[in-house]
Amino acid sequence: MDKNFEIADIIVAFMKGEVTPEQLVRLDEWLDESDENKRLFISLQDEKNFEHQIEVRDELDIERAFDRVKVRKRVKKYWDIGKISIAASIAIFMMASVMMLYKNEGSRTQSSLGQELITGGSNRALLTLSTGVQVVLDKQDTLLQSNMARIRVDGTKGVSYEVKDDIVSSELSYNTMEVPARAEFQLVLSDGTKVWLNAGSRLRYPERFVGNEREVELTGEAYFDVIHDETAPFTVKTSRSVITVLGTEFNVRDYKGEANQTTLVRGRVAVCDSTNESFIIHPGQQVIIDEDGTKVTNVETLYFTSWKDGYFVFNEVTVGEIMKELAKWYDFDCFFANSTVSNIRLTARLKKYDDISVILDILSNTGDIHFSQKGRVITVKEIGQ
Repeated sequence: MDKNFEIADIIVAFMKGEVTPEQLVRLDEWLDESDENKRLFISLQDEKNFEHQIEVRDELDIERAFDRVKVRKRVKKYWDIGKISIAASIAIFMMASVMMLYKNEGSRTQSSLGQELITGGSNRALLTLSTGVQVVLDKQDTLLQSNMARIRVDGTKGVSYEVKDDIVSSELSYNTMEVPARAEFQLVLSDGTKVWLNAGSRLRYPERFVGNEREVELTGEAYFDVIHDETAPFTVKTSRSVITVLGTEFNVRDYKGEANQTTLVRGRVAVCDSTNESFIIHPGQQVIIDEDGTKVTNVETLYFTSWKDGYFVFNEVTVGEIMKELAKWYDFDCFFANSTVSNIRLTARLKKYDDISVILDILSNTGDIHFSQKGRVITVKEIGQ
């Protein structure tokens, strides 16, 4: 199949909510090929632009290709494409071609954002060894030596600990990894447990686990893939909870000023809150601790774990919450024209490593909102204000 027609079919499947994982990978590859592809994809999702392109395609005499395409407004500003034929997908490709031809004549919508480019974060962290020595971790590979372990730093895979065989000490030597704003980092603990640290997070952990306990302390957000060991439970301590597991995958979020969340992907965990009440949860469940107390709820885990795979996925989340989350990664200040716009709810899937202009274009096409930028300050208002 011709590449352009293949992409057109995938875009149709995406809009219908029928895209396969393989198609999603191919779509991401195509979007990564150029900013033009990203802009084109965004434009194709804009109803007003779509209606304009229908008028353009009339001149190309492809009316029949759109006979079965029906566009109607929805609250969340998504296309309602119930039945799109292959002919329609070809028409969408032709629409895209027309849009590309009009690009240099100014027909393509330009971003209203300012000139300063705000990019996403990177793999970066500060490691403090038990000796007090601090090491900046970035893309450079290196090997560090401590009393308890060899510490390998891989710029793409993170940090891993290799326990020295000749060490028999029962004392614990702690390291601390701090991830600033606009960054994330990964590490593998001495027992093989994998940890992904999100922006603005801090993890304190032993270079080498000793005895029948495995305990770490977390501030911020981390995803854990814990190695199973019935003789040594794994414990994560936060400011408001203690999570105990044997072997499992889960996400912990404990940012200051936000609810404490433990989201379970696989296995089973026990979460103990500050009142010493314990809650056992199963996959697809979440423990939330806030000023109103502690509760257990059923969730779609994807919305709470996608950050470690390079995405922001929001489902009916307020614009205020979305911008707060994006600010951790892009490091900007946000101003809302009024409280109404901050309470608008959106659903979106965004790539973390796209520039903020691409992210905001997608959000503006998802709801009736407009973004403007001055320096590193982004203002949000409703269209028509």
